[in-house]
Amino acid sequence: MTLIDQYLRMADLANQPARTAKTYTAKSGQQRTVTAKSAKRGITGFSAKHIYHLINEGKFLAPIKIGRASLWRLSDINQWLESHNTTKSSEV
Repeated sequence: MTLIDQYLRMADLANQPARTAKTYTAKSGQQRTVTAKSAKRGITGFSAKHIYHLINEGKFLAPIKIGRASLWRLSDINQWLESHNTTKSSEV
């Protein structure tokens, strides 16, 4: 039996800031409300911009592209986090 690895999107990895609800009115008078979102802490604790910066420097895992989606394997992320936790704790 083979276990299927779980895949994560950037929204799972990066911190997401809080967003207040907003109501938009079209020229026709129709109103559309975008709901509020509370702040969310991602697995890494970094912002999406910082994660992409680390990828460009070769310090973070490059995403797997499936169609237009950028995905990361959960097992790879866990290994990356573990390697950086042991590096940081041994430096102190």
